[in-house]
Amino acid sequence: METTFLAGPGAPRVLAVSARDGRAAADAAGRLADRLAGDPSLDPDDVAFTLVRGRERFAVRHAVTGTTGAELADALRKSAERPRREAPVPALVLDLGDGSALPGTPALPQVAEASAAAGETDPTPAVRTAAELYGTASWLAAHGVRPDTVVGRGPADAAAAAVRGDLSLPDALRAAATGADVPQPAAPEDSQDPETETAVLVVRVGDGADGPGVLGLDPLDPASYARLFAALWEHGFDVDCTLGRGGSRVRLPGYPFRRSGSVTAAAPAPGLRPLTPHEQRWLFHDLVRSGSAAEHALCASAVLPGAAPGAPAADAALAALLDRHPNLRTVFTRDGGRWFARESRRPVAAHVLAPAPGAEPEALVRAAAVDETFAAADVPLIRCVLAPADEGRAVALAVYAPVAGGSSADELLAEWAEFAGTPLRPAAGAGAGTA
Repeated sequence: METTFLAGPGAPRVLAVSARDGRAAADAAGRLADRLAGDPSLDPDDVAFTLVRGRERFAVRHAVTGTTGAELADALRKSAERPRREAPVPALVLDLGDGSALPGTPALPQVAEASAAAGETDPTPAVRTAAELYGTASWLAAHGVRPDTVVGRGPADAAAAAVRGDLSLPDALRAAATGADVPQPAAPEDSQDPETETAVLVVRVGDGADGPGVLGLDPLDPASYARLFAALWEHGFDVDCTLGRGGSRVRLPGYPFRRSGSVTAAAPAPGLRPLTPHEQRWLFHDLVRSGSAAEHALCASAVLPGAAPGAPAADAALAALLDRHPNLRTVFTRDGGRWFARESRRPVAAHVLAPAPGAEPEALVRAAAVDETFAAADVPLIRCVLAPADEGRAVALAVYAPVAGGSSADELLAEWAEFAGTPLRPAAGAGAGTA
């Protein structure tokens, strides 16, 4: 659990549910509301944690905010009354604003880290603002908010360049101090087919006001973070709706399956294939016997010296790795009560950990890379985790052994580093192998 101003007892929680269709999503929201109303002893943090860590993620979604179980139950019932349907996930733009000085400093670990760097560079208002915006964007990225591009104006332009990975943070802070020009994001390619144009959703850091196609974030208001994450979840983004609060798993209502009235097994959906014997053996072993896939995860770690890639650059390198090894796009899914495999074209985001004083960065990223099971439906079977290190950034890459093909974790990590433009220095005692 993170120690931030978002973890205070009066800060709102976010409860996020999903299902395959609108009726099932409404049923899920209503059943969760009944569970909360029927057991006032339930800790909303535990409920939020269970929903995020213990449930499959489907396309039709509800998300609500509230500070107590009663408030959340009421919000869930109201949300269930509003029809929902599956919609394409829009492109996401993070707008850091015009660089106006914030009236305070967000109490986030990434902001503290960036602000310390600003103090070493030039403690002017423009530099402090750029550092605070960079830290806020880094916290968002660590909790699943991975924009397709990041923009800004004035000092925020330099912060945006650092978030995109176009500049190191020290170089961005120097640019904010001097007003120097910084690299600009590439212009999006024009769509050749107007019917296939992707909708755009903008997250704008500033006063927290929403607008058409815009979700506002006031970086000093805990309620604004909760509203933002709830809205992003409903738009189809797999954000961390615990907001870093932590919690424990509790028993909640299961998925509201409905009987079809037929005893004949339906044909699998298009794009699904049967599991290979290798996939079937290890997946079923992990589902039934051990309940974890950590023992069948290949993991390698290393230290990236010098400037580390930002979250967008790390994501781009991971996307390039998956293009080179399409087998790594495999996910397992269930259809008609049976397990299948399919190729997922959904981007896989690298996970950026907050600084952990006293922890060994290499050990930290390796543990995080294999901490959550791969033996689940519709989850990526490759995971990349980064964390700050004394001389750069530690990185770990984990892949579920049944889909690794003939590649070792060391080889895949080296390829990722090649795409990220960063040389590798192997971590002491670390290498590919069963985690």
